[in-house]
Amino acid sequence: MFHTPHPTRRTVLLAAMASAALAACGSSDDAVTPPAAENASARAAREGVAAGLVGLAVGRVHADRRDLAVAGRRRLGGTEALHIGDALGLGSNTKAMSAAAMGALIERGVAAWTTPLSQVFPLPPGSPHATVTLGDLLDHRGGLLAFTGSGDDEVRFLSAWADSGLAVPATIVERRRAFATWLLTQAPPENVVPGRDFFYSNAGYAVAASMAEALTGEPFEALFDTVLVKPLGLTGGWHRASMPTAPGTPAGHEGPRGDVVLFEPDAELQATDPWLQVLDPAGAWHCTAPSHADWLRWHLLALRGERTPLAAGYVSRLKNAAPDTYTTGWQQATLPDGPILVHTGHEGGFMAEVVVALSGTRAVFALTNTGHMAADGSSWVLAELDRRLGPVYEASAA
Repeated sequence: MFHTPHPTRRTVLLAAMASAALAACGSSDDAVTPPAAENASARAAREGVAAGLVGLAVGRVHADRRDLAVAGRRRLGGTEALHIGDALGLGSNTKAMSAAAMGALIERGVAAWTTPLSQVFPLPPGSPHATVTLGDLLDHRGGLLAFTGSGDDEVRFLSAWADSGLAVPATIVERRRAFATWLLTQAPPENVVPGRDFFYSNAGYAVAASMAEALTGEPFEALFDTVLVKPLGLTGGWHRASMPTAPGTPAGHEGPRGDVVLFEPDAELQATDPWLQVLDPAGAWHCTAPSHADWLRWHLLALRGERTPLAAGYVSRLKNAAPDTYTTGWQQATLPDGPILVHTGHEGGFMAEVVVALSGTRAVFALTNTGHMAADGSSWVLAELDRRLGPVYEASAA
């Protein structure tokens, strides 16, 4: 299932942004060296691929302009170049989009940030989740199991379902409801108080989606399209690690530096696809670089106080987040030149990183069809994205 590094980590990115001197990086690939007019985004994409990424899309975004660039290939060993219009996986950066969709539903009166789980789900007597709200789920304060692939959560659920003797529900709404019902009978992670403590959980976003489905009678994916994708004019779709790569689209790749291989779902992963779909709102959206730039531009405009399709409540939560806290799909952090929103994502051979200045002045992002996560939580791919985005963020201040 989806794996996301702890979002409060201090990355190389923060240091690189603070000092442009740390961002200098050369490339030995003279064959692809562009002319002197190359901008920061194009340089970052080219150098990222030279450093081992299969393909890379980089962008810097302002309210009135953007610079986008891609480099590398769709598939390792193939000849097709990565295109600017190719959709790449956002991984857990999908969470901000799902949270924004929830904000839009709240604005339409479907729910409130304070809607409790108990309004939608039959909780066991004395449940520690009785006071947990929709807002808590989106802030990772629901006290729910992580389902990030780093523990045995998935095995526990699948074993419990197999032992129940029940058939897998036919619809995604029914599966998500069944998953949420089971999840809310489980004890919170050790030393975590639901409704109070931060604990990163992909499952929390699945439960939030199930709440929306219970209150509207529609699948979350349909709601997402209606209240977010269409109003913001985005281009993309859902794609899980358990799904095969369609011809003519970028393939995912995984592995340590120098030993990256094509990511192909095995039979076991494909067999769990019906349950993996439950977690789509936490990390399975793929979109193009131009569309991702549009998504970030709407944020810049909203953070500057302009009217946008983004729900006012969602934007308000971002603006009013306490320093160094997680809220509504974003981690807030502080650089010498001001506070930022930052997040990373990893899903089935793809990785992403994004930074938005809370002042609304600029944003940068990187999307790659290369993934890696070591057992200790380190990732050479994320280190590369950090390294490339630092100078792009610096250049975007001009």
